[in-house]
Amino acid sequence: MTSNTRHFTLGSALKLLMAACAITLIGCQRSDETGQCNAAAQVPARQAIIIGIDGLRADAVSPTLTPFLYQLAESKGLAWGKIDVSNGRTQQTLSAPGWTSVLTSSWVSAHGIVDNNSAGPVKSPTVFERLQARKADSRSLLITSWATLYDLIEGRLRTLPPIHHAAYLRKDDAAVEQEVLTTWRTCQPDLAFIHLDAVDEAGHKSAFDPSDPGYAAAVRATDARISRLWEKAFTSPSASGATPERLVIFTSDHGGVGNKHGGYSEVERWTPLLVISPPGYPAVNISKSVDIGQASLDFLQ
Repeated sequence: MTSNTRHFTLGSALKLLMAACAITLIGCQRSDETGQCNAAAQVPARQAIIIGIDGLRADAVSPTLTPFLYQLAESKGLAWGKIDVSNGRTQQTLSAPGWTSVLTSSWVSAHGIVDNNSAGPVKSPTVFERLQARKADSRSLLITSWATLYDLIEGRLRTLPPIHHAAYLRKDDAAVEQEVLTTWRTCQPDLAFIHLDAVDEAGHKSAFDPSDPGYAAAVRATDARISRLWEKAFTSPSASGATPERLVIFTSDHGGVGNKHGGYSEVERWTPLLVISPPGYPAVNISKSVDIGQASLDFLQ
């Protein structure tokens, strides 16, 4: 093989690898972080935790597919609810506008993220910024494996004190889980958003349908992952032994039909919701996705 042939072959191989990364994102994802959530002198009296399960249809929550989450609700005397993430069919059922609405308590008309190709910046302040403005020593945490969401929200978090507020982009849900388990007890944030993406990936690969084997398997795996996080992080005491009062909200950004979403069908725009608040705390009223961030801030007052 001549030198020119070798260079051509290596160059071609590199181009093919880059194309594969762009198409599949398998093993080629970024791993970034900004800030660091250092431990506070005192564990916060209250914590608000938002668990975002991307692409989870409302009818996928069941004793069969989500045994932990289903039983968790029953053990608290609660029932799963549903919310319309399309704002009455005025906002596309896409992830970037959906999660931005959750994290800014505003619809697309205010935050400006129209679809997944919107470059930003996010025009509305995030719940992390609003918490910081109200409580200077607050701590917050965002962990996701979706680069689009990370880039949108991290762009606003750069203005916050880097020792108090952290955003992590990890490879996949397994890496997100590991980051939570690594960070949680030492950080003990006032406010956290944990984003899990495997269900959405399975829906796009096969079908957003609880009867689809691939989608069902991803839902079950995510339920098991949340069970581990619940036991090892979200209900565990801090490193000092203290246990804050915790508000935990489980939600999704959209459902899907076939292997797509973005429209306004019933299975795309209605997503599941479960709110678990401490004993004695008044019932939390959430009727739309923009209520989630505000409810979290209200709890932290």
